[in-house]
Amino acid sequence: MKTVPSKLSGILQKNSPILIALSGGQDSLTLLAAAKAVNISVIAATVVSEFEVPGETERAEKFCKKLGVPWHSIQIKILEDRSIAANPVDRCYLCKKKIMGSLADLAKAQGCKICDGTHADDMPEDRPGHAALLELGVCSPFAEAGIDKEEVLSLAETLGVPIIPPSSCLATRIPFGVVITEEKLNRVAAAETFLHEQGIAGILRVRLIGDEAVVEVEAGEMQLASKHAAELERFGFSRVRVAGYISGGVTRWKQTQQ
Repeated sequence: MKTVPSKLSGILQKNSPILIALSGGQDSLTLLAAAKAVNISVIAATVVSEFEVPGETERAEKFCKKLGVPWHSIQIKILEDRSIAANPVDRCYLCKKKIMGSLADLAKAQGCKICDGTHADDMPEDRPGHAALLELGVCSPFAEAGIDKEEVLSLAETLGVPIIPPSSCLATRIPFGVVITEEKLNRVAAAETFLHEQGIAGILRVRLIGDEAVVEVEAGEMQLASKHAAELERFGFSRVRVAGYISGGVTRWKQTQQ
């Protein structure tokens, strides 16, 4: 029998029935598999917006079909919220509140508690969106059980969940204070899709700094990224640079151009 830590199992059972905010990333997919493994009542919903990384919604839907979990897709136009499009330093808080809030009606209709994949390594001081989760009463079973990222990955392997490179929404490719537009996001998404098609399999971020693209990849893939860097100019970048990946790397770039 597939093993789910007893504390996590207890938290999931206590909150059943649950609605998992399924982004299509590693943490939420693993949480869904854990909920299914402990045989509680669970549904999943993916909020689709302009910030979505290509392929995540499809991954979420496919995984739900595999597990036999009811899946819902909720479309929102997040850039219509000018406070988010302005890209302030608390954008993550505003965005998380918008996304989780959009699940409220479905959760109420289904009589479910909203849960997400936040884990113990997602410390509040590093994750502004954490405050939004608390305000909205969202349950984070991994964090509550003291399960960190390494343990999430271990559980994923136990439950047969594919291991996925860490990802973050497309808004993180644009420095704070620079207005986010759909055109900018589309350029970034197209560039990242192209590089994946050329064989980049690990962590990949194409940062938009003014009209330049800074391609961040892991050390082992810098040569491959450099080989195709010039081809990214077709997506409207004036210059393309390749750099090593750094978590939260967009904060390195002081940018005032709007």
